[in-house]
This record gives sequence, C-alpha cells and structure tokens, in this order.
Amino acid sequence: MKAILRRIVRIAALAVLAFLAARGVAETSELWGQHGEQWKETARLPDFSFAGYRCGEKPLPQLPNVVDVRKFGATGDGTTDDTAAFVAALKAAANGAVYVPEGRYVLTRELTLDKSRLVLRGAGPGKTILVLPQSLEQIHGVHKTDGVKSSYAFSGGFVTLRGASKNTRLPALAREAKRGERELVFQQPPELKAGDLLRLTLGNQKDLGREIEANQLDVGKDTFNHKNFVDWVAPVAAVQGTTVTLARPLRLDVHLDWQPELYAWQPLVEDMGVEDLTFQFPGVPKKPHLQEEGFNAIQMHGCINSWVRNIEIIDADNGVICGGGRWCRIEKVTFKAARRKNPSGHHALWATGGSQDCLFQDFQLETQYVHDLSVEGFSSGNVFARGRGQALNFDHHRNGPYENLFTDLEAGDAHRLWDSSGRGDRGPHAGARETFWNIRYQRGKPPAVPAEFPEINVIGIRGYSNGGAGPKEKAWVEAAHDPVEPPNLYEAQLQNRLHQAPATQP
Repeated sequence: MKAILRRIVRIAALAVLAFLAARGVAETSELWGQHGEQWKETARLPDFSFAGYRCGEKPLPQLPNVVDVRKFGATGDGTTDDTAAFVAALKAAANGAVYVPEGRYVLTRELTLDKSRLVLRGAGPGKTILVLPQSLEQIHGVHKTDGVKSSYAFSGGFVTLRGASKNTRLPALAREAKRGERELVFQQPPELKAGDLLRLTLGNQKDLGREIEANQLDVGKDTFNHKNFVDWVAPVAAVQGTTVTLARPLRLDVHLDWQPELYAWQPLVEDMGVEDLTFQFPGVPKKPHLQEEGFNAIQMHGCINSWVRNIEIIDADNGVICGGGRWCRIEKVTFKAARRKNPSGHHALWATGGSQDCLFQDFQLETQYVHDLSVEGFSSGNVFARGRGQALNFDHHRNGPYENLFTDLEAGDAHRLWDSSGRGDRGPHAGARETFWNIRYQRGKPPAVPAEFPEINVIGIRGYSNGGAGPKEKAWVEAAHDPVEPPNLYEAQLQNRLHQAPATQP
C-alpha cells in the first residue's frame, strides 16, 4: 500500500510539473527542488560539491613566470629538437611557471612535472605548439598488456604530472557508520584536528562490492585483484575525543568487517599545472582499438589540487588521463582532428584509478573518440560539466565507478550516450548512483537507460519516460521538455555548501 501511495504522489507531482512547464515555469527535480530544499545527505542524489581544485572553494592560482625555455636553448623553429631545453628548464624552475613563448617546439621525449607549484605555460593555444612527431611506442618500443594490447593505448603522456602524499596510520574504528553520516568514532583519540585530511580505505569483500553496486549486482572476478575497493579522502571539520566529524558525508557505509583503515593524509606535491598550449601529433591513421601506439598528450598520476587549462589537442590517441587524482580541475580543453577520421582517438577525458572529486568542464570535442568521457576503477565524485561534443558518449569502463556526475552538456547526436566498454570480467559498467542532469542534444534518439547502472539518476534528458518511485528502484528518470532547474547541478550544490559552511582546505 505504501508503495502504491508513493507512486500516486509521484504521478501527481509530475502532473503539476508538466502543468507548470506548460505555463512557462521552470521544471525542477523531486531529488533537488528549486534551491536544494528537497535534498538530504542520505538521498540517492549524491553530493558533488567537493569536486575541483581545493574542493571548489578557491580559484586556480596564476603563478608567475620564473623560467623561459629559450634561455635554456629552445628555438621554437618547428625543426630543432627542443626536448633537452624543456627538461633543463623544468629542473631549474621553482615556485612558478616555465614559460614557453610563441613558436613550434619539437619534443621527442616525455616531460615530467613533479614539484609543487610548478607550471608549464605557453602563450596560448595556436601560438605555443608542442610538435610531437613520434609516438611513445616509436620512442620506447612495443609494450604489451594482457599479451595483446598496447600499454600506450591507455597510459602515458608526453607531459606527465606526478603527485605524492604521506600517510600516518590512525587508531581503529570503534563502530560502524552509514552512508550520509559525517561522524567516525575511533577506539582511541586520533591525532587529528579541524582542517586536516583523513583517508579511509576499505578492503575487497564481496558484500562491499555489492554495496558499491547499490546491493543490486556483484562486482567482476577481476575486480578482486584490487586490494581496496574504497580509497577516499575527506576534510576534517571537528575532533572531540574519539569522535571525528567530517566536512562532508560518507559516500558508502563503513562496516568493521570491511577492514577499514584510517590515516592522517598529507599532500606532499600539489599545485601543478599545464596551460595555454597546443599538442600537435602527426595525424597518421589511428591504429585499431587497444593497439593505439601512444600519441598521448597529458597524464596526471596521483595529482592533488592540480590542473590542466586552456589546451588544444590535435590528432591524439589519448587526451587527458587523470589516474588516482584528487581535487584536480581540467578545463577549456579542445579536441580536434586535422588529419584523422572518426573515431580519431581512444580516450579524450578519462577519470581512472580511483580518481576522486576531479572537475572536467568547458571542454569541446570537435571530433569523436572511442570513449569521449570516461570513468573507471572506483572513481567517484568526478564531475563533467559545461562541455560539448559531436556525439558524446559517457563511457563507464567497469570496476565500479560510482557517484559521478554529468551535467549541463551538449551531446550533439544522442545515439552514443551510453556506449561503454571494458573487459567483461571487470563486472558491471557502473556502480551506484551515476547521475546525468540536463543533457541536451540536437539530433538522434537516445538509447534506453542502461540496466547495468544501478540506482542511476537521469534528470532533464528529453526522450525518456518518467519512472522510478523510490530508493530501491534501479533507475530514477525525470524527463523534461526544457532543462530542469538548476541548469548545472554541481554549481548549485557548490553554492549551497559555500553559503552554509566555512572553507575546508587551506
């Protein structure tokens, strides 16, 4: 009877929304409302407001230019190999940007940024051009994964940002906690204070895997090769005795038999950036899927509070790979194919390796990749917003990516929306509560909502029928004739939080 009543109430509410829309009043979602009044931390709509540089609470820094590559011998003439000059400049720079003036700079090896407050900066896309004539496979030889796949099909970059962190073990937990709660109770007082960062890891138990899959599906056999299914960091709001209050709600339950381990977590390398450049590859035909040879632009490995901004990428195999990142911001990246045909590359923007709370925004795909926007491998809290593409697909690459947001996007043609890949033994494509909010398209017909996305939220995409009546439903769908309010869920959640609470990161 209760389920029937809930469905009646929902149908009536949807009828009211349709009436208001017909009168020109903006539609809203039952999961959020007009200003977040319908939302609560235990609801199926996750909190995405902590995504981006320093939890979205500070703008990206504009570090001064401290080194010019031309003073180290770079010519920028489009012919001379300038790699050695770049390496020397990056080694000499500290607390600022290595400036690359207008020109065409040939690079034949990878560049690495691995110091805090170090930036590689050009004069702007189309002005400063990194010319990359060889693939990583041509430089280093053939490297295979699983015996048949090219390792460079999904790893490596001609510019790599490499972060680092430190962990200090804390006492064991005294009791369990639920998703949406903020308090963790320890057996002994932990050495933590407000403003510190706490890292939580959970093991690889079968029932934890089902928790990540909203207790509807099992994870794959390969997934158990991961030691920890959960590796998550949160700011500390307060400490009182053995009780630690977090600045944000837990994404999942924490059971004591899931081997929770707690650490005081400290970034050692952060605030790195790549900005205002073009990456130009030779445009030779793309090799078959999973045989890509490594015309890869940027790899972010374990980066913290770091960024990529105002970048143009031409004829690449992989654009920006963010592996194991936390609070990174990737924005204003444009993908082009000057010589290649669709699909011109493998991964365009990719959150993998448990990446947490990274923000990808204001991107533009003027070509198609096999996987345009990808999440994989327990990545959570990542946001893709204010971007556009020819025929965007939201690739969910298995091994439990959960609670990620795609919002305020122009998909172009809708027929590829849910196209996803990944080896079958890695389990379902997605974990719990993947959220799609205000996705627009100009042509094509969107495919059916995927069944392997447990507790998926689909809100503001025309062409679907409303459905789902409660938290146990597999899908929650609220279609709309026009975009629902707010247009961008991430920005609305961030503004709500900043108006209610102090900053969480120094």
